[in-house]
Amino acid sequence: MKVNHNELKEQIKVAYETRTPLFIWGTTGIGKSDSVKKFAKETAKSLGLEFSEKEVEDGKFGFIDIRISQLEPSDLRGLPSIDGDRTKWLIPNWLPKNPDSKGILFFDEINLSPPSIQATAYQLILDRKLGDYELPNGWVIISAGNRVEDKCNVFEMSSALCNRFTHTELNIPDKDMWLNWALENGIDNRIIAFLQFKPNSLFDFNSKNKDKAFPTPRSWAFCSRLIKGKEDKNLLNILVGSAIGEATATEFCAFLRLQTKINVADILKNPKLVAEIDEIDLKYVLLGTISEYYRKDKKLLEKSFVLCDYLESEFAVLLLRFLKGVNKLHFSKTIISDKKGKVLLNKYAEILN
Repeated sequence: MKVNHNELKEQIKVAYETRTPLFIWGTTGIGKSDSVKKFAKETAKSLGLEFSEKEVEDGKFGFIDIRISQLEPSDLRGLPSIDGDRTKWLIPNWLPKNPDSKGILFFDEINLSPPSIQATAYQLILDRKLGDYELPNGWVIISAGNRVEDKCNVFEMSSALCNRFTHTELNIPDKDMWLNWALENGIDNRIIAFLQFKPNSLFDFNSKNKDKAFPTPRSWAFCSRLIKGKEDKNLLNILVGSAIGEATATEFCAFLRLQTKINVADILKNPKLVAEIDEIDLKYVLLGTISEYYRKDKKLLEKSFVLCDYLESEFAVLLLRFLKGVNKLHFSKTIISDKKGKVLLNKYAEILN
């Protein structure tokens, strides 16, 4: 069953509530691990607990990310120790021990490990036990991994291991779902504008392509981190190419060069000029450029509101969402105090709230 990110969140929720092991399949860089971690953070908050990726103490919700592919069998099973006339196993220190603790034990990339390592986890996944150790009741085991066709050097999982999990496959996010995530996570608005204009560039993986860098939601996030605040054209081309590959970088930088066809200063002075822009690509460029200007100068916000009168509703809403994503606090305070802002807030309240 293939699911989107919202549906996956609901599946993780049910898995946690029922303590049922879940395996999340999907191609590389689309947010499998991030989805699990985000759910852990939201669950911690809903339970009034502190999110923790380290030792799980009282008052914390744990998220323990273990890469089994990097372990030896003894790292999971523990080492034997003589206890009188018996052998006692010393369990790994990363396993939660507090019987009252809560959290997610996340086996990421489990199918990168050879069968001998995978087999070590059988009992823990199904019976929630490992020798004398027992996983506390407040914990669930979730795993994630790439598929064989993703060319990630994964091992086939045995039927015995597969049958210890429930399974789901995460789809590549569509442009609207990714837009919501990007705005919440501070992705550079030039990237957002480009991918709204050309959504097929959000993910472009070809197993026959020998390029080391290629566009995925994850690599676009890397790209945003690299280029934020930078405008030098040559440097941008190098940085973008290093994150998402030369071909897509060429398209993205060509998109940015369209900024030279728009005089933003004149448009801000005379918003009616927006109505003269017919090309769709130029409109997307305008939105990204205006929001980046706002990032540097908060005084531009009120002027940006006026532009919405001369944009189609689709672009007006997108501009407002871009602006809100730049500085949510300043945007929210300004839109409820500005005359034009109040009109827009009433008109698009359902979308902006």
